[in-house]
Amino acid sequence: MAILSLDHVSILSASPQHVADFYRDFLGFDEARIREAPGLRIFDLFKGSDHIEILQTTDGRDPGSGGLKHVAFRSDDIQADFERFRAQGARMLHQEVQHSEGCDFFFVRSPGGEWVEILQYHKEDQKS
Repeated sequence: MAILSLDHVSILSASPQHVADFYRDFLGFDEARIREAPGLRIFDLFKGSDHIEILQTTDGRDPGSGGLKHVAFRSDDIQADFERFRAQGARMLHQEVQHSEGCDFFFVRSPGGEWVEILQYHKEDQKS
């Protein structure tokens, strides 16, 4: 069991296309796709192996001032990492590993206050 690497950075914005344009035009990211999740529209941007998600709420929730939403790290054993974080007293958002179409995940809050996502892709959805 190990945390393998940084997977993505997630930014919340009321104007996601403008934020995506900035990362494309100034930093050379490519807009790969726009996808939907419950209550969110997600703009995925890539540059090499770097991945930025720009999130827009679609369920009426106020995005607040926007900015950094969370940082995500890839795991090779999500259940073991979940148990390790819980045993070490991490501030857990979830009581168990969450399951989505492409990955399993959980969130913890760091001592600095930001959310940290730990995720493991399903084999068929594995990112390179």
